[in-house]
Amino acid sequence: MKIITYLSLGIIAVVAIVLTLYAVASNDSAPSHPALQAAHLPDLIPVRDFYADTDAIWGHLPSYDGSLLAWWGVRWGRERVFIGRADRIGSGGPEVIAILDSPADMIFWSDFENKLQVVSEDRLWSVDPSAPDRSQWIDVTPRGFRNWDILRQARTADDLNVVVSNDRDPALADLYTVRPDGGGKELLVRNEGKTQAWYVAADGVPRIRVDKSENDDRVYLIRRNGEALWREFARTKPGETLIVAGVPAADKPIEVLDNRGRDLISLVDLDERSGTATSRLSDSRTDVDQYVTLAKDGTEADVAVIRDGYPRYVGLTGRGETFLRLLAPDQEPVDFNILGTTPDGHFVTLSVSRNEEPFRYFLFDLEAGIARLIADSSFTKHGDGLAKTRPVSFVARDGRQIPAFLTLPRGVEPRDLPTVVLIHGGPAERDIWQFDYQKQFLANRGYAVLSVNFRGSIGYGRSFQEAGYGQYGESMQDDIIDGANWLVEQGIADRNAMALMGASYGGYAAALAMTRDPGVFKAAVVESAVLDVKYQMQNNPFAWGLFLDEMKRYFGDPDKAEDLQKMVERSPISHADGVDGAILLTAGKEDRVVGFEQSEEFERALKSAGKDVQSVYFEKEGHGYRRWQTDIKRARFLEDFLARTIGGRTGNFDFAEIAADYLD
Repeated sequence: MKIITYLSLGIIAVVAIVLTLYAVASNDSAPSHPALQAAHLPDLIPVRDFYADTDAIWGHLPSYDGSLLAWWGVRWGRERVFIGRADRIGSGGPEVIAILDSPADMIFWSDFENKLQVVSEDRLWSVDPSAPDRSQWIDVTPRGFRNWDILRQARTADDLNVVVSNDRDPALADLYTVRPDGGGKELLVRNEGKTQAWYVAADGVPRIRVDKSENDDRVYLIRRNGEALWREFARTKPGETLIVAGVPAADKPIEVLDNRGRDLISLVDLDERSGTATSRLSDSRTDVDQYVTLAKDGTEADVAVIRDGYPRYVGLTGRGETFLRLLAPDQEPVDFNILGTTPDGHFVTLSVSRNEEPFRYFLFDLEAGIARLIADSSFTKHGDGLAKTRPVSFVARDGRQIPAFLTLPRGVEPRDLPTVVLIHGGPAERDIWQFDYQKQFLANRGYAVLSVNFRGSIGYGRSFQEAGYGQYGESMQDDIIDGANWLVEQGIADRNAMALMGASYGGYAAALAMTRDPGVFKAAVVESAVLDVKYQMQNNPFAWGLFLDEMKRYFGDPDKAEDLQKMVERSPISHADGVDGAILLTAGKEDRVVGFEQSEEFERALKSAGKDVQSVYFEKEGHGYRRWQTDIKRARFLEDFLARTIGGRTGNFDFAEIAADYLD
């Protein structure tokens, strides 16, 4: 009887705790900003639905013949891999035939049999879906390597995997072959100290390579069947772009993205013998900045992408045109991500967001011209409350047109809103129109979001990018400030309730604005940031050795005293005592790109100067966060910090925080 009584009391206590946690989790804080207090905001979406949804599924991959699918999902609070039949897809998704209960860091299919390749505990395993138990996994890790990656998988049981490894020198990639079982390591080609990239043909032989010359030119070389020597077919000067789509058949030109002799990147057919370039596709305002090849052994691009505001897709082959017909039958703006393809390009899996709706997962049969819905994102339930993003532009103080994207919260008049200015990293990167969970998270909390493609960003031509060289902390920074002021002039942003947010270079710019431009922003979220430019340029990863010329064009040469002085003068850490406003610092303790010690030193300087600073450093994270536990904790810090400083709303405690600690 006492046992029953104690058990009953225990159950009552657990229920009471759960109800208390639910009550706390449901106790959202109303916004304090006047523009939001009278607004009809949509329901607040819990942090867990953004970053730890137990109904979430993602990453569907087709097996080599398209008969099976593997994907990620959540089971008993933990990420697991599911395997199902592609020919049996119902309202709940594919019919599940296996669940892998052991942790997996990465998955991909064999290219000649229906066996799943699983990276787990730093080993590569082959898993038969009919025998998924952990004891049945077969270790096929490439033998004899410390660091390895499979560049090309074997296409038959007698074929070989091509492995790239930098074991010999962290800055140089050598190529090896191994059998599909991981044994039989043999050197395929040795990097002689200047090769930046290898292109392997369908037969598994490297046929194209890209070398860096002594004067920083990039030299493109090819070696066809039967040819003993590599021969040059193209060359680029510093700042020029030439990106090879793949190794073509011997009677076909080489497809490249090319801006030699022009400002904007075009898709070009390049004759390997004469060097003659014939333009296939170009745009008058932006680069043709991406191509998509829908078969692993494809020798030509199927789709080209132009991102002039909303993305525009151009079919280059019959297969590409079929793909686009299935992708956007109504011609509305669409964002997609290729998840997986079969070696022959017959089947493709992808996530699709049409008109900024939550992603849906599809299986395209490109031979039959049929699209099959695999599943809807669990985020679809929030569709009515999501924000829309539109391309905008403004004129900087020197007259240059600056492209940007504006996201406005639902249910609010776009007038005098609390605003977050997003700053992308790189700085040789860009923001694009797409379904963006971070923007949706911020907009749901009531913020207008402006993401600025400041000069120096890629995608808008050489002259636009080159205008940013050497201009970190100066005109690149001016563009960010001018974007914020433009939004105020439009009446959209409240001048007294603006914050910045960025990671890596974006974190640098966010931190610098708080001291270089005092009073413009009330707060900054500074993540994985370069805060001491001199330190960064003297301690860039050694593996970047062949690629540092671009960094020097932006930030200068650390071997030159004049450039070093500029690095010191333009570093946020040099001006911590001048910071005006609140700063939230986040960083990963395993960051090998921008060490979190820079954030620690900046935090010490801010505290010594009596500034308003919060910080959180995440275990098991590097440069960019990948763990859902981190996403949950970060989001909670973020929403509370912004609510305190510029007045949006916050969900307060979310019981997923307990799971993030318990399942850490």
